[in-house]
Amino acid sequence: MGQAAATPRLLLLRHGQGMLGSEDYDRLSKSGQRQSALLGERLRADLAGGWPVWSGSLKRHRQTLESLAPSGAAFIDPKLNEYRVDQLMQSALAQAAHLRLEVPEQQAFADPVAYLDTFLAWFPNVLDRWQAGLLTDAANGTWAAFRVRALALVDLWKQELQGGRSVVVVTSAGIISTVVSELLGRGLAWQRELNVSLYNASVTELSLDARTRWQLNRINCVSHLEPHDLVTLA
Repeated sequence: MGQAAATPRLLLLRHGQGMLGSEDYDRLSKSGQRQSALLGERLRADLAGGWPVWSGSLKRHRQTLESLAPSGAAFIDPKLNEYRVDQLMQSALAQAAHLRLEVPEQQAFADPVAYLDTFLAWFPNVLDRWQAGLLTDAANGTWAAFRVRALALVDLWKQELQGGRSVVVVTSAGIISTVVSELLGRGLAWQRELNVSLYNASVTELSLDARTRWQLNRINCVSHLEPHDLVTLA
């Protein structure tokens, strides 16, 4: 990943590919398992010694974490869990007229794998309404509450970096895009686009400069997957 090993870094990892289109998305596909194993190889080659890992508690997070085979302490924290994308979309469909949302054709919902591009184009509009407080969703609560939860561990990770230790975080696209946009001072439109463009088992890396300001080293890195033809978005 290019940085000197002595430079403490915050590495935000998206989980491996889930089972999109099945009854249980929240588990790794065979490709997701292979992606996670390759990601673990990349981390062990790049980070010297043990490195603490934080992970969400969703099944796909924990399975990715297991494939990484971390050598340091591992902390499972539900604050790193993704919002329920399916629930947000159901609420958006029910409120589409009020929200002035165009709705994908019904066939897309029957075959989300074939219509993935359709959903990736539509979902930022759903997020926009949720972030603006226009979309109400009992399952997910408010965007403001999600944002607070997504950022809850940042100060702890910063302390680790200031102590000379890199930190690895296994989570989902919504958490990663929210954390990165907030730490870099980017707007919500940028966050929404990043949210739908993060690849499975990708690495987004930040560090602190001499004035302890966050800086972006790389984003959505999948060079460890490309030789194996394993780059996926969902």
